[in-house]
Amino acid sequence: MPKRYGHLIEKIIERPNLDRAFDEVVSQIPTGYYVDSQTGRRIKKNGRRARYYDRKERILARIVRKISDGSFRIKGYREMRVTDGPKIRTVQSPDVEDRIACNAIMRIVEDVLYPSVIPTSSASIPGRGMHKLFCKMRRDIENDRKGTKYFYKCDIRKFFENIDQGLMWKYIKSRIKDPVLLPMLHDFVTMMPKGLSIGLRSSQCFGNIILSPVDHYFKDELGIKYYYRYCDDIVIFASSKKKLWLIRDMMHEKVAEYGLEIKPTEVVSPISEGIDFLGYVYDGKKARLRKRTKQKAARKLHDIKSRRRRTEIIGSLKGMAKWGNCIHLFKILTHRYMKDSGSIKVNTKGRDGKKWFCGNEIKPEKLIGEAFIVVDFERDLIPRIEQVRYDREVKEHHGDDSDISPIRKKWLVSIIYNDKPYKFWTGNQYNKKKLEEAEKNGDLPFFSSIEQTGTGRYASYKFCSATAIGHEMPSDEEVERLINKYEMR
Repeated sequence: MPKRYGHLIEKIIERPNLDRAFDEVVSQIPTGYYVDSQTGRRIKKNGRRARYYDRKERILARIVRKISDGSFRIKGYREMRVTDGPKIRTVQSPDVEDRIACNAIMRIVEDVLYPSVIPTSSASIPGRGMHKLFCKMRRDIENDRKGTKYFYKCDIRKFFENIDQGLMWKYIKSRIKDPVLLPMLHDFVTMMPKGLSIGLRSSQCFGNIILSPVDHYFKDELGIKYYYRYCDDIVIFASSKKKLWLIRDMMHEKVAEYGLEIKPTEVVSPISEGIDFLGYVYDGKKARLRKRTKQKAARKLHDIKSRRRRTEIIGSLKGMAKWGNCIHLFKILTHRYMKDSGSIKVNTKGRDGKKWFCGNEIKPEKLIGEAFIVVDFERDLIPRIEQVRYDREVKEHHGDDSDISPIRKKWLVSIIYNDKPYKFWTGNQYNKKKLEEAEKNGDLPFFSSIEQTGTGRYASYKFCSATAIGHEMPSDEEVERLINKYEMR
Protein backbone atom coordinates (compact mmCIF):
# COMPACT_ATOMS: atom_id res chain seq x y z
CA MET A 1 0.00 0.00 0.00
CA PRO A 2 1.33 3.47 -0.85
CA LYS A 3 2.00 5.93 1.91
CA ARG A 4 -0.92 8.24 2.75
CA TYR A 5 -0.14 11.83 3.69
CA GLY A 6 -1.89 13.96 6.28
CA HIS A 7 -1.36 17.32 8.04
CA LEU A 8 -0.94 19.17 4.74
CA ILE A 9 -3.06 22.21 5.63
CA GLU A 10 -0.25 23.67 7.75
CA LYS A 11 2.08 23.62 4.74
CA ILE A 12 -0.55 25.08 2.41
CA ILE A 13 -1.21 28.17 4.55
CA GLU A 14 2.47 28.96 5.13
CA ARG A 15 3.17 32.47 3.92
CA PRO A 16 5.92 31.62 1.36
CA ASN A 17 3.60 29.12 -0.33
CA LEU A 18 0.74 31.65 -0.43
CA ASP A 19 3.03 34.39 -1.79
CA ARG A 20 4.25 32.16 -4.64
CA ALA A 21 0.69 31.16 -5.51
CA PHE A 22 -0.47 34.79 -5.48
CA ASP A 23 2.41 35.99 -7.67
CA GLU A 24 1.97 33.19 -10.19
CA VAL A 25 -1.76 33.78 -10.67
CA VAL A 26 -1.72 37.58 -10.69
CA SER A 27 1.26 37.75 -13.05
CA GLN A 28 -0.77 35.76 -15.60
CA ILE A 29 -3.43 38.46 -15.86
CA PRO A 30 -2.84 39.64 -19.45
CA THR A 31 -1.70 43.16 -20.26
CA GLY A 32 -3.80 45.38 -22.48
CA TYR A 33 -7.17 47.01 -21.79
CA TYR A 34 -10.56 46.01 -20.49
CA VAL A 35 -13.83 47.93 -20.08
CA ASP A 36 -14.96 48.57 -16.50
CA SER A 37 -18.56 47.32 -16.30
CA GLN A 38 -19.60 50.10 -13.88
CA THR A 39 -17.93 53.17 -15.34
CA GLY A 40 -17.51 52.06 -18.97
CA ARG A 41 -13.92 53.32 -19.01
CA ARG A 42 -11.05 51.53 -20.71
CA ILE A 43 -8.56 50.48 -18.03
CA LYS A 44 -5.11 48.98 -18.42
CA LYS A 45 -5.04 45.38 -17.25
CA ASN A 46 -1.66 45.82 -15.61
CA GLY A 47 -3.50 48.40 -13.50
CA ARG A 48 -5.80 45.53 -12.55
CA ARG A 49 -2.74 43.62 -11.39
CA ALA A 50 -1.77 46.57 -9.19
CA ARG A 51 -5.21 46.58 -7.58
CA TYR A 52 -4.81 42.90 -6.64
CA TYR A 53 -1.44 43.65 -5.07
CA ASP A 54 -3.03 46.52 -3.13
CA ARG A 55 -5.59 44.06 -1.73
CA LYS A 56 -3.12 41.20 -1.31
CA GLU A 57 -3.24 41.00 2.50
CA ARG A 58 -7.05 40.93 2.60
CA ILE A 59 -7.23 38.32 -0.15
CA LEU A 60 -4.68 36.04 1.51
CA ALA A 61 -6.38 36.44 4.90
CA ARG A 62 -9.69 35.23 3.41
CA ILE A 63 -7.94 32.34 1.68
CA VAL A 64 -6.16 31.26 4.89
CA ARG A 65 -9.42 31.33 6.83
CA LYS A 66 -11.32 29.27 4.24
CA ILE A 67 -8.57 26.69 3.76
CA SER A 68 -7.91 26.37 7.51
CA ASP A 69 -11.52 25.50 8.33
CA GLY A 70 -12.00 23.44 5.14
CA SER A 71 -14.79 25.65 3.78
CA PHE A 72 -13.03 26.67 0.55
CA ARG A 73 -14.91 25.70 -2.62
CA ILE A 74 -14.76 26.92 -6.23
CA LYS A 75 -17.66 29.40 -6.33
CA GLY A 76 -18.10 29.41 -10.07
CA TYR A 77 -16.34 29.88 -13.36
CA ARG A 78 -16.65 31.42 -16.78
CA GLU A 79 -16.08 29.42 -19.93
CA MET A 80 -13.92 30.42 -22.88
CA ARG A 81 -13.33 28.82 -26.25
CA VAL A 82 -9.62 28.48 -26.94
CA THR A 83 -8.02 27.44 -30.23
CA ASP A 84 -5.23 24.90 -29.83
CA GLY A 85 -3.99 24.13 -33.33
CA PRO A 86 -6.86 22.43 -35.20
CA LYS A 87 -8.78 21.87 -31.94
CA ILE A 88 -11.21 24.22 -30.24
CA ARG A 89 -11.37 23.61 -26.49
CA THR A 90 -13.81 24.90 -23.89
CA VAL A 91 -11.77 26.11 -20.91
CA GLN A 92 -13.14 26.92 -17.46
CA SER A 93 -11.70 29.90 -15.59
CA PRO A 94 -12.67 30.56 -11.93
CA ASP A 95 -12.20 34.04 -10.47
CA VAL A 96 -8.73 35.19 -9.45
CA GLU A 97 -9.13 34.59 -5.72
CA ASP A 98 -10.29 31.00 -6.27
CA ARG A 99 -7.37 30.40 -8.64
CA ILE A 100 -4.91 31.66 -6.01
CA ALA A 101 -6.36 29.31 -3.38
CA CYS A 102 -6.35 26.37 -5.81
CA ASN A 103 -2.76 27.16 -6.77
CA ALA A 104 -1.64 27.24 -3.12
CA ILE A 105 -3.36 23.91 -2.38
CA MET A 106 -2.00 22.12 -5.45
CA ARG A 107 1.58 23.25 -4.86
CA ILE A 108 1.67 21.09 -1.74
CA VAL A 109 -0.48 18.27 -3.15
CA GLU A 110 1.82 18.00 -6.18
CA ASP A 111 4.83 17.60 -3.89
CA VAL A 112 3.06 14.57 -2.42
CA LEU A 113 1.75 13.02 -5.65
CA TYR A 114 4.43 13.71 -8.25
CA PRO A 115 7.21 11.53 -6.75
CA SER A 116 5.17 8.50 -7.89
CA VAL A 117 5.20 9.68 -11.54
CA ILE A 118 7.85 8.08 -13.78
CA PRO A 119 10.82 10.30 -14.83
CA THR A 120 9.79 10.21 -18.51
CA SER A 121 6.42 11.86 -17.88
CA SER A 122 6.74 15.62 -17.82
CA ALA A 123 3.56 17.61 -18.52
CA SER A 124 3.48 20.65 -16.18
CA ILE A 125 5.76 18.94 -13.65
CA PRO A 126 8.23 21.37 -12.01
CA GLY A 127 11.81 20.74 -13.08
CA ARG A 128 10.84 18.79 -16.17
CA GLY A 129 9.00 20.17 -19.21
CA MET A 130 8.60 19.31 -22.86
CA HIS A 131 12.09 20.34 -23.97
CA LYS A 132 13.78 18.27 -21.27
CA LEU A 133 11.69 15.24 -22.22
CA PHE A 134 12.43 15.79 -25.91
CA CYS A 135 16.18 15.94 -25.22
CA LYS A 136 15.95 12.75 -23.14
CA MET A 137 14.11 10.95 -25.95
CA ARG A 138 16.57 12.22 -28.52
CA ARG A 139 19.59 11.03 -26.49
CA ASP A 140 18.04 7.60 -26.05
CA ILE A 141 17.49 7.27 -29.80
CA GLU A 142 21.04 8.37 -30.62
CA ASN A 143 22.53 5.97 -28.07
CA ASP A 144 20.50 2.93 -29.15
CA ARG A 145 19.60 3.07 -32.83
CA LYS A 146 18.68 -0.61 -32.98
CA GLY A 147 16.45 -0.57 -29.90
CA THR A 148 14.59 2.55 -31.08
CA LYS A 149 14.22 1.67 -34.76
CA TYR A 150 10.40 1.71 -34.60
CA PHE A 151 7.92 3.70 -32.53
CA TYR A 152 4.30 3.48 -31.42
CA LYS A 153 2.54 6.80 -30.83
CA CYS A 154 -0.97 7.31 -29.50
CA ASP A 155 -3.09 9.78 -27.59
CA ILE A 156 -6.37 9.54 -25.72
CA ARG A 157 -9.71 10.72 -27.05
CA LYS A 158 -11.02 13.78 -25.12
CA PHE A 159 -8.76 12.96 -22.21
CA PHE A 160 -9.88 15.42 -19.50
CA GLU A 161 -13.57 15.20 -20.46
CA ASN A 162 -13.56 11.38 -20.17
CA ILE A 163 -11.62 10.89 -16.92
CA ASP A 164 -13.71 8.86 -14.50
CA GLN A 165 -14.31 11.04 -11.43
CA GLY A 166 -14.88 7.99 -9.21
CA LEU A 167 -11.54 6.40 -10.14
CA MET A 168 -9.83 9.77 -9.82
CA TRP A 169 -11.20 10.30 -6.33
CA LYS A 170 -10.28 6.75 -5.30
CA TYR A 171 -6.67 7.35 -6.35
CA ILE A 172 -6.45 10.64 -4.43
CA LYS A 173 -7.83 9.04 -1.26
CA SER A 174 -5.23 6.28 -1.56
CA ARG A 175 -2.47 8.91 -1.25
CA ILE A 176 -3.96 11.65 0.97
CA LYS A 177 -5.77 11.26 4.31
CA ASP A 178 -5.99 14.89 5.54
CA PRO A 179 -9.69 15.20 6.60
CA VAL A 180 -9.72 18.99 6.11
CA LEU A 181 -8.07 18.92 2.69
CA LEU A 182 -9.97 16.00 1.12
CA PRO A 183 -13.37 17.81 0.73
CA MET A 184 -11.61 20.64 -1.15
CA LEU A 185 -9.89 18.16 -3.47
CA HIS A 186 -13.22 16.42 -4.01
CA ASP A 187 -14.63 19.78 -5.11
CA PHE A 188 -11.84 20.10 -7.70
CA VAL A 189 -12.57 16.60 -9.04
CA THR A 190 -16.36 17.08 -9.25
CA MET A 191 -16.37 20.69 -10.46
CA MET A 192 -17.67 19.54 -13.88
CA PRO A 193 -20.67 17.22 -14.40
CA LYS A 194 -18.33 14.79 -16.16
CA GLY A 195 -14.57 14.51 -16.32
CA LEU A 196 -12.15 17.18 -15.12
CA SER A 197 -12.11 20.89 -15.79
CA ILE A 198 -9.76 22.15 -18.49
CA GLY A 199 -8.06 25.20 -17.04
CA LEU A 200 -8.11 24.49 -13.31
CA ARG A 201 -4.62 24.09 -11.82
CA SER A 202 -5.53 20.77 -10.22
CA SER A 203 -6.61 19.10 -13.47
CA GLN A 204 -3.13 18.87 -14.97
CA CYS A 205 -1.81 17.15 -11.86
CA PHE A 206 -4.78 14.78 -11.68
CA GLY A 207 -4.40 14.00 -15.38
CA ASN A 208 -0.76 13.06 -14.79
CA ILE A 209 -1.41 10.77 -11.86
CA ILE A 210 -4.51 9.00 -13.26
CA LEU A 211 -2.27 7.48 -15.96
CA SER A 212 0.64 6.84 -13.57
CA PRO A 213 -0.45 3.20 -12.94
CA VAL A 214 -0.46 2.68 -16.73
CA ASP A 215 3.09 4.06 -16.93
CA HIS A 216 4.31 1.78 -14.15
CA TYR A 217 2.62 -1.23 -15.73
CA PHE A 218 4.54 -0.81 -18.97
CA LYS A 219 7.82 0.39 -17.42
CA ASP A 220 8.05 -1.83 -14.34
CA GLU A 221 5.98 -4.93 -15.04
CA LEU A 222 6.57 -5.28 -18.78
CA GLY A 223 10.06 -3.78 -18.73
CA ILE A 224 9.52 -1.34 -21.62
CA LYS A 225 12.76 0.65 -21.72
CA TYR A 226 11.81 3.51 -24.02
CA TYR A 227 8.47 4.86 -22.82
CA TYR A 228 7.56 8.59 -22.83
CA ARG A 229 4.37 10.42 -21.93
CA TYR A 230 3.37 14.07 -22.11
CA CYS A 231 -0.10 14.36 -20.57
CA ASP A 232 -2.18 12.05 -22.82
CA ASP A 233 0.39 11.68 -25.62
CA ILE A 234 2.33 8.42 -25.33
CA VAL A 235 5.35 7.27 -27.36
CA ILE A 236 7.06 3.88 -27.08
CA PHE A 237 10.15 2.68 -28.99
CA ALA A 238 11.22 -0.87 -29.74
CA SER A 239 13.42 -2.83 -32.12
CA SER A 240 10.56 -4.40 -34.11
CA LYS A 241 7.07 -3.59 -35.31
CA LYS A 242 5.79 -6.95 -34.07
CA LYS A 243 6.66 -6.05 -30.48
CA LEU A 244 5.01 -2.63 -30.83
CA TRP A 245 1.77 -4.11 -32.16
CA LEU A 246 1.61 -6.36 -29.09
CA ILE A 247 2.25 -3.30 -26.90
CA ARG A 248 -0.49 -1.46 -28.80
CA ASP A 249 -3.05 -4.15 -27.94
CA MET A 250 -2.02 -4.10 -24.27
CA MET A 251 -2.25 -0.28 -24.25
CA HIS A 252 -5.86 -0.41 -25.44
CA GLU A 253 -6.74 -2.93 -22.74
CA LYS A 254 -4.99 -1.04 -19.96
CA VAL A 255 -6.41 2.36 -20.87
CA ALA A 256 -9.93 0.89 -21.12
CA GLU A 257 -9.68 -0.11 -17.45
CA TYR A 258 -9.78 3.61 -16.63
CA GLY A 259 -12.73 4.34 -18.89
CA LEU A 260 -10.57 5.94 -21.57
CA GLU A 261 -10.16 5.27 -25.29
CA ILE A 262 -7.23 5.56 -27.69
CA LYS A 263 -7.78 7.72 -30.77
CA PRO A 264 -7.75 5.93 -34.14
CA THR A 265 -4.87 8.22 -35.24
CA GLU A 266 -2.36 5.94 -33.44
CA VAL A 267 0.60 4.82 -35.55
CA VAL A 268 3.36 2.20 -35.61
CA SER A 269 6.15 3.34 -37.88
CA PRO A 270 9.96 3.42 -38.35
CA ILE A 271 11.68 6.41 -36.75
CA SER A 272 13.20 7.26 -40.15
CA GLU A 273 9.76 8.45 -41.30
CA GLY A 274 9.73 11.03 -38.51
CA ILE A 275 7.87 11.14 -35.20
CA ASP A 276 5.66 14.15 -34.46
CA PHE A 277 5.99 14.65 -30.70
CA LEU A 278 6.38 17.60 -28.31
CA GLY A 279 6.19 20.16 -31.11
CA TYR A 280 8.95 18.65 -33.26
CA VAL A 281 9.24 16.11 -36.06
CA TYR A 282 12.31 13.98 -35.40
CA ASP A 283 13.63 11.35 -37.82
CA GLY A 284 16.54 10.11 -35.72
CA LYS A 285 18.94 12.59 -37.29
CA LYS A 286 17.35 16.03 -37.37
CA ALA A 287 14.59 17.66 -35.35
CA ARG A 288 12.40 20.15 -37.18
CA LEU A 289 9.56 22.28 -35.91
CA ARG A 290 6.06 20.98 -36.53
CA LYS A 291 4.59 22.38 -39.75
CA ARG A 292 1.68 24.01 -37.90
CA THR A 293 4.09 25.84 -35.59
CA LYS A 294 6.11 27.18 -38.52
CA GLN A 295 3.03 28.38 -40.39
CA LYS A 296 1.56 30.06 -37.30
CA ALA A 297 4.81 31.91 -36.59
CA ALA A 298 5.17 32.99 -40.25
CA ARG A 299 1.62 34.39 -40.37
CA LYS A 300 2.05 36.32 -37.13
CA LEU A 301 5.39 37.80 -38.18
CA HIS A 302 3.84 38.85 -41.50
CA ASP A 303 0.70 40.42 -40.05
CA ILE A 304 1.81 42.02 -36.78
CA LYS A 305 3.28 45.51 -37.00
CA SER A 306 3.86 46.21 -33.29
CA ARG A 307 7.59 46.11 -32.58
CA ARG A 308 7.07 44.92 -29.01
CA ARG A 309 4.71 42.11 -30.04
CA ARG A 310 6.99 41.11 -32.92
CA THR A 311 9.93 40.85 -30.50
CA GLU A 312 7.84 38.59 -28.24
CA ILE A 313 6.97 36.28 -31.17
CA ILE A 314 10.62 36.09 -32.29
CA GLY A 315 11.67 35.26 -28.74
CA SER A 316 9.05 32.51 -28.54
CA LEU A 317 10.11 31.09 -31.91
CA LYS A 318 13.76 31.14 -30.88
CA GLY A 319 12.88 29.32 -27.67
CA MET A 320 11.45 26.49 -29.78
CA ALA A 321 13.96 26.57 -32.64
CA LYS A 322 17.07 26.36 -30.46
CA TRP A 323 16.14 22.84 -29.32
CA GLY A 324 15.99 21.51 -32.88
CA ASN A 325 17.94 21.81 -36.13
CA CYS A 326 16.17 25.03 -37.08
CA ILE A 327 18.87 27.68 -37.50
CA HIS A 328 18.10 28.18 -41.21
CA LEU A 329 14.34 28.29 -40.58
CA PHE A 330 14.81 30.94 -37.88
CA LYS A 331 16.85 33.05 -40.29
CA ILE A 332 14.27 32.73 -43.08
CA LEU A 333 11.31 33.72 -40.88
CA THR A 334 12.94 36.48 -38.84
CA HIS A 335 15.84 37.61 -41.06
CA ARG A 336 18.06 37.06 -38.04
CA TYR A 337 20.80 34.48 -37.74
CA MET A 338 20.62 32.36 -34.60
CA LYS A 339 24.14 31.27 -33.67
CA ASP A 340 25.02 28.06 -31.93
CA SER A 341 26.81 28.55 -28.61
CA GLY A 342 29.79 26.58 -29.91
CA SER A 343 30.37 29.16 -32.65
CA ILE A 344 30.76 31.99 -30.13
CA LYS A 345 34.42 32.10 -29.15
CA VAL A 346 35.40 33.37 -25.73
CA ASN A 347 38.74 34.33 -24.24
CA THR A 348 39.69 31.53 -21.87
CA LYS A 349 42.18 33.68 -19.96
CA GLY A 350 41.52 35.65 -16.81
CA ARG A 351 42.66 39.17 -15.97
CA ASP A 352 46.06 37.85 -14.86
CA GLY A 353 46.59 36.29 -18.31
CA LYS A 354 46.28 32.75 -16.94
CA LYS A 355 43.94 30.18 -18.50
CA TRP A 356 40.79 29.03 -16.71
CA PHE A 357 39.14 25.69 -17.35
CA CYS A 358 35.57 24.38 -17.15
CA GLY A 359 34.46 21.40 -15.10
CA ASN A 360 34.59 20.37 -11.46
CA GLU A 361 37.81 19.77 -9.58
CA ILE A 362 38.79 16.15 -9.00
CA LYS A 363 41.56 14.74 -6.82
CA PRO A 364 44.35 12.86 -8.65
CA GLU A 365 43.87 9.83 -6.38
CA LYS A 366 40.37 9.44 -7.84
CA LEU A 367 41.96 8.90 -11.25
CA ILE A 368 44.29 6.03 -10.27
CA GLY A 369 43.83 3.32 -12.90
CA GLU A 370 41.19 5.37 -14.73
CA ALA A 371 41.48 6.55 -18.34
CA PHE A 372 41.13 10.23 -19.25
CA ILE A 373 42.17 12.73 -21.91
CA VAL A 374 44.54 15.57 -21.01
CA VAL A 375 43.34 18.59 -22.99
CA ASP A 376 45.34 21.56 -21.68
CA PHE A 377 47.17 22.91 -18.63
CA GLU A 378 48.30 26.15 -16.98
CA ARG A 379 51.44 26.81 -14.97
CA ASP A 380 52.00 28.34 -11.54
CA LEU A 381 48.52 28.98 -10.23
CA ILE A 382 47.51 29.35 -6.60
CA PRO A 383 44.89 26.83 -5.44
CA ARG A 384 42.11 28.41 -3.42
CA ILE A 385 42.78 26.14 -0.44
CA GLU A 386 46.42 27.29 -0.45
CA GLN A 387 45.40 30.96 -0.50
CA VAL A 388 42.96 30.37 2.38
CA ARG A 389 45.71 28.64 4.36
CA TYR A 390 48.16 31.49 3.77
CA ASP A 391 45.59 34.19 4.70
CA ARG A 392 44.71 32.31 7.90
CA GLU A 393 48.34 32.05 8.96
CA VAL A 394 48.93 35.74 8.24
CA LYS A 395 45.97 36.62 10.42
CA GLU A 396 47.15 34.33 13.24
CA HIS A 397 50.66 35.83 13.16
CA HIS A 398 49.33 39.41 12.96
CA GLY A 399 51.18 40.19 9.78
CA ASP A 400 54.54 38.77 10.84
CA ASP A 401 55.39 36.52 7.90
CA SER A 402 58.73 35.24 9.23
CA ASP A 403 57.17 31.96 10.42
CA ILE A 404 54.62 31.61 7.63
CA SER A 405 55.06 28.97 4.95
CA PRO A 406 55.20 30.62 1.50
CA ILE A 407 52.38 30.10 -0.98
CA ARG A 408 52.94 26.92 -2.96
CA LYS A 409 51.98 27.30 -6.60
CA LYS A 410 50.77 24.32 -8.62
CA TRP A 411 49.85 23.47 -12.19
CA LEU A 412 46.20 23.05 -13.19
CA VAL A 413 45.39 20.27 -15.69
CA SER A 414 42.20 20.25 -17.80
CA ILE A 415 40.93 16.76 -18.65
CA ILE A 416 37.97 14.84 -20.06
CA TYR A 417 36.98 11.94 -17.80
CA ASN A 418 33.89 9.78 -18.33
CA ASP A 419 32.95 12.09 -21.24
CA LYS A 420 32.79 15.14 -18.93
CA PRO A 421 35.25 18.00 -18.26
CA TYR A 422 37.25 18.00 -15.02
CA LYS A 423 40.42 19.62 -13.71
CA PHE A 424 43.01 18.66 -11.10
CA TRP A 425 46.03 20.23 -9.43
CA THR A 426 49.52 18.76 -9.65
CA GLY A 427 52.90 19.70 -8.20
CA ASN A 428 54.66 16.54 -9.37
CA GLN A 429 57.83 17.40 -11.32
CA TYR A 430 57.42 14.38 -13.61
CA ASN A 431 53.93 15.54 -14.57
CA LYS A 432 55.19 19.06 -15.25
CA LYS A 433 57.92 17.77 -17.58
CA LYS A 434 55.44 15.46 -19.31
CA LEU A 435 53.03 18.38 -19.93
CA GLU A 436 55.79 20.70 -21.17
CA GLU A 437 57.08 18.03 -23.53
CA ALA A 438 53.57 17.37 -24.89
CA GLU A 439 53.01 21.11 -25.44
CA LYS A 440 56.42 21.51 -27.12
CA ASN A 441 55.84 18.59 -29.52
CA GLY A 442 52.20 19.42 -30.24
CA ASP A 443 50.97 16.23 -28.54
CA LEU A 444 48.05 17.85 -26.69
CA PRO A 445 45.52 16.37 -26.14
CA PHE A 446 46.88 12.99 -25.06
CA PHE A 447 45.45 9.80 -23.52
CA SER A 448 46.62 8.97 -19.99
CA SER A 449 45.98 7.50 -16.56
CA ILE A 450 47.36 8.07 -13.04
CA GLU A 451 49.53 5.85 -10.85
CA GLN A 452 50.56 6.33 -7.23
CA THR A 453 54.16 6.39 -6.05
CA GLY A 454 54.97 6.37 -2.35
CA THR A 455 52.56 6.13 0.55
CA GLY A 456 51.22 8.27 3.37
CA ARG A 457 52.62 11.81 3.44
CA TYR A 458 55.09 10.86 0.70
CA ALA A 459 52.39 9.75 -1.74
CA SER A 460 52.63 11.25 -5.20
CA TYR A 461 50.55 10.81 -8.33
CA LYS A 462 52.01 10.82 -11.83
CA PHE A 463 50.87 10.20 -15.40
CA CYS A 464 51.11 6.68 -16.78
CA SER A 465 50.00 4.86 -19.93
CA ALA A 466 46.28 4.09 -20.00
CA THR A 467 46.55 1.57 -22.83
CA ALA A 468 49.19 -0.40 -20.88
CA ILE A 469 46.63 -1.15 -18.17
CA GLY A 470 43.92 -2.25 -20.59
CA HIS A 471 42.07 0.91 -21.60
CA GLU A 472 41.14 1.45 -25.25
CA MET A 473 42.19 4.75 -26.75
CA PRO A 474 39.29 6.82 -28.15
CA SER A 475 39.29 7.92 -31.76
CA ASP A 476 40.48 11.38 -32.78
CA GLU A 477 36.95 12.20 -33.96
CA GLU A 478 35.47 11.31 -30.56
CA VAL A 479 38.05 13.43 -28.73
CA GLU A 480 37.41 16.37 -31.05
CA ARG A 481 33.64 16.02 -30.55
CA LEU A 482 33.98 16.15 -26.76
CA ILE A 483 36.36 19.11 -26.85
CA ASN A 484 33.99 21.04 -29.11
CA LYS A 485 30.96 20.03 -27.04
CA TYR A 486 32.40 21.54 -23.87
CA GLU A 487 34.17 24.41 -25.69
CA MET A 488 37.50 23.47 -24.12
CA ARG A 489 39.62 25.42 -26.58
